[in-house]
Amino acid sequence: MNPLVSIVIPVYSRETELTELLESLVVQTFQQFEVIVINNDGPPKQHLLAPFLNRLSIRLVELGENHHVKARNRGVNEAKGDYILLLDDDDLLMPQHIEQALRDIETADFVFPDAELFRFEWKDGRRVVTDWEPFAYDLDFERLRQDSTYIPSGTLYRKRIHDKIGPFDESVYNYWDWDFILRVSEHGTIVHPARATVLYAFNGSDNLSAKQDETRRRYFDRFCQKHGLTDMEMKNFHIVQSERREFVRPTERTFTGAFPGRTEGE
Repeated sequence: MNPLVSIVIPVYSRETELTELLESLVVQTFQQFEVIVINNDGPPKQHLLAPFLNRLSIRLVELGENHHVKARNRGVNEAKGDYILLLDDDDLLMPQHIEQALRDIETADFVFPDAELFRFEWKDGRRVVTDWEPFAYDLDFERLRQDSTYIPSGTLYRKRIHDKIGPFDESVYNYWDWDFILRVSEHGTIVHPARATVLYAFNGSDNLSAKQDETRRRYFDRFCQKHGLTDMEMKNFHIVQSERREFVRPTERTFTGAFPGRTEGE
């Protein structure tokens, strides 16, 4: 029987984070899924996946280059499921995430819940959560054309939507996800439940280096031109969150600071 859900995970060098993500998949209350790990020309991954092969259906795909959008497109092409679930290698899911998303998508094409943004420190080779906050905003398509409050992590959607809109746009690179949801909104039904079941790592700096800024600017301008957006200010995720915190909506929160799948004492 083909898996109902195909989970697509591009990876490069974050070994511990990937292990923690796989641990959170082991404890999902819905288990009819496959995991497609796409290695973006990073170090070998077989040794990381080996402990999970008897608990998860995992396939490793070697991309041969470091390009996270191409990796996602490759993962979708490899997928055997009717539904695609998107993740980064440092995300985690609460145990009922897939089960609940499958209920939501019965009347939709595309489902993405709210998230918990967590900060962490390293202790004994593992991430330890120091604080967390909701990333939870009402779905407003007009607002979405001004600032993206869409986190693709944990998104579940019908694979057939690609037949209408094509693959992820590799030419806009950093803005593939913003581009994706804007295109889906024109062709499919989107549901955004007030339930924070995605755990999204939020460490890092608010600032970009001059080189990064210049590179992102090219992709950003290309994205804006594609969607007819004018007078747009380029912002990173930290800036958007700081500006939008007062608009956070009430959402169901079950995260307590302990990673799902981690055994007691770890």
